[in-house]
Amino acid sequence: MLLTKPKKPCSLQDFLDYLAYVTNDAENLQFYLWLVDYHQRFRNAPLEETALSPKWNFDDPSPRQSDKSGQTGLGYSDKTLSVLGVDNFDSLEEEDISNASTVDGHPSPYTTTLGTLKFSDFPLMECKALDGSNTRFNNAQPFRMEINRMVAHYIAPGSPRELNLSHKDRAAVLYALRRTTHPSAFQPIKTVLDLTLRNQTHPNFIRWSICNGNKPWTIFLRTFAVCNIVVGFVIAILLTLSRASRWYRILAALEWWFGIMTLITAYQGLCVLLLRRHTREVRPWEMDDEYGHRHGCDDEEARLRHSKILYKETKSRWPVKMELFGPPNTSDNETWMDRYGMKSVFKRTFEQEVPTQDQGLHMMQNKIVRQAEAWAFIITVSLTTFFTALPKGNLY
Repeated sequence: MLLTKPKKPCSLQDFLDYLAYVTNDAENLQFYLWLVDYHQRFRNAPLEETALSPKWNFDDPSPRQSDKSGQTGLGYSDKTLSVLGVDNFDSLEEEDISNASTVDGHPSPYTTTLGTLKFSDFPLMECKALDGSNTRFNNAQPFRMEINRMVAHYIAPGSPRELNLSHKDRAAVLYALRRTTHPSAFQPIKTVLDLTLRNQTHPNFIRWSICNGNKPWTIFLRTFAVCNIVVGFVIAILLTLSRASRWYRILAALEWWFGIMTLITAYQGLCVLLLRRHTREVRPWEMDDEYGHRHGCDDEEARLRHSKILYKETKSRWPVKMELFGPPNTSDNETWMDRYGMKSVFKRTFEQEVPTQDQGLHMMQNKIVRQAEAWAFIITVSLTTFFTALPKGNLY
């Protein structure tokens, strides 16, 4: 996905929105993108600095010196890093990250951040290592403050965006990060995220993206399809009981075929009409409010947003609109939820449409429609043959 750059509605930003609002585990992708970025920055750091953080071997839990090639052992290719826009980093000067990500030089409208929290404020030093001792860090190591903050946000138990890790993996990573800031210390996390994102989350996202209508529209389509099927049966029964020629009963086939085809596609969340127009209905969270942002905040967050932090250790350019640091990934305080809840059923059903651009998704949707048409044809032929074979009722 990072290499092919799929278009909407299968883009990386859509994937992040799906994780944030549907599966509620956006921290997996957020941490993964940071890890790709961190891998490149560590590799480009001066050798005299990276020498302070030896490569970590989980099979032999004792730090080893990094090789001179700057390899980190996480397996990211230069092409992947280039796609993410992290292949060219200038001097790591102090950078204001009161809003951790920006879009065209402006703060991202997607989330707020806990702006006044300093690196030293996080309850990271209370974490216990495998041997039960207090966690202590070598502040001379490169990116140490950044690692501390990532641990406090994503790895430490009870952190705001705690990753779903086993106790063994979490303890092993915390133990490794006590001694080194080398990217290889994150190997267990990378392995878990690779398996989760590639083999489970992303396939589910593609299946979810096939749906081009929201839930009210899908329910409307299913009801409409059932009505067409019922009308077909009414036509066939009335013509069978009449004195009309049995060949008129074939007229019911049109209603059956259209109704069955629509019903099959609607149960997969797919609307043929929207597909032919290359559009989909807009998601509730994609509707900007009158204030130009999507996430609400309380008074404390509003106060914190105006504070500035100088993030000395990193300079990130994310391929998606996201805040790396901040409160938990929840939509409880977002304004679109209240606005969407106040919408009438009619407006929810006939929602605004936006164009779809991904050709691969169109191919999958067309394949589903072709299969639905084939099944509808088989069932329609069977029903038509059955009713045509019945004798006349001659009741009227």
